[in-house]
Amino acid sequence: MKRNVGSARHLILLLLALSLICAPLAHARAKAAPTNSRDPYVTAEYETAPAVKAEDLTYRVILFEDFTVPAEWEADARPLVTATENRAISRLIGTNAFTTVAGKQNQSPEDPYLVVKCTLLNYRIVSTAARFWGGVIAGTSYIAYRAQVYDGKSGALLFQREVSTQNSAWAATWSSSDVKLPTFLGNVLGDYLALRARKDKGVDVLPLELSPPPQTETGTPR
Repeated sequence: MKRNVGSARHLILLLLALSLICAPLAHARAKAAPTNSRDPYVTAEYETAPAVKAEDLTYRVILFEDFTVPAEWEADARPLVTATENRAISRLIGTNAFTTVAGKQNQSPEDPYLVVKCTLLNYRIVSTAARFWGGVIAGTSYIAYRAQVYDGKSGALLFQREVSTQNSAWAATWSSSDVKLPTFLGNVLGDYLALRARKDKGVDVLPLELSPPPQTETGTPR
């Protein structure tokens, strides 16, 4: 009898721990879920970028500075940061609406252009081994950047936004969503920039950011 009671208590405690891990994540994802079908977080789910017409653009040149990574994270985080940047560039190139999308160049373009500066604010990527052995107990993976977009000619800051994503610990246990986060966030960033490069700045989809975004507290990646 005592053994059965002990087993039941262990099971209850395990289920409680799992609910404490997953419930806040589900709440955060539901709270942030976009409703506009042109929102970058919606369009990023698709392999192909939303259609962009060259005649709708103010800026047809977008240049990326190397993403800034805190020194203590450089060795581990640089590969995923590079993956995010490369995906954003390829996403924009794939629209066939921009004349140049590339890294920052020594010579300034003659046409109007945007300069994109991104800083890694926080990240945690659960390794494949940790996910295999720990499953949902290994927790969630997440990445957050501050994206700042400048007019290349004047140097004026035009837009800034925190761009972030996280997965579900439950879903990641049965899929490879941990390693897919940089690609997804690259899609988000590319689709966001495509909106802001428009003559109407995409304000019918996203209101302009009139103040700096709240900063994500720096944490310890694992």
